[in-house]
Amino acid sequence: MLPSMGAGDGIAGLLQPWATFYADHGWVQTTVLFAHLAAIFLGGGFAMATDRDTFIAIRAARLSGQIRHLGRLRTIHKPVVLGLVLALVSGFLLYAADIEHFSGSAVFWVKMSLIAALLGNGFLLKRTEVTLNTGKQDSPLLWGRLWKISAASMALWLAVILAGTLLASG
Repeated sequence: MLPSMGAGDGIAGLLQPWATFYADHGWVQTTVLFAHLAAIFLGGGFAMATDRDTFIAIRAARLSGQIRHLGRLRTIHKPVVLGLVLALVSGFLLYAADIEHFSGSAVFWVKMSLIAALLGNGFLLKRTEVTLNTGKQDSPLLWGRLWKISAASMALWLAVILAGTLLASG
């Protein structure tokens, strides 16, 4: 936990103009929260739909279907990363609006840890997809790894949403 800082101290002092602007303008609060939720919906929606397709491709056990799935998987990274970047930017604006509250919240730090795990899982997904696309499409070990990564992705996205919900209600 970070030490508590007064409004004029350190980072909280630097962010005070934003916190005041945010607090004084309901339309800003609505816009930033919408951007945050839309970004999570964008990134998580694309990711979870693709995770579902991964399960279907693995279960089908037809190499031609799996190869097609790898082609689609390659195209999905950009919208998921875009969603994550927008969620991080809007999340920072939410954090900056009440830095003292969020810095002292265990739920906030759990959510940040979940996002870090989501980024790590995405890195593993990309590495596995690239390896599968380099001529190892028939590797049951790699497809098994992809199944685990997809399952973890779904769980992590849902856990991030749960942590955000708990953060908003507390």
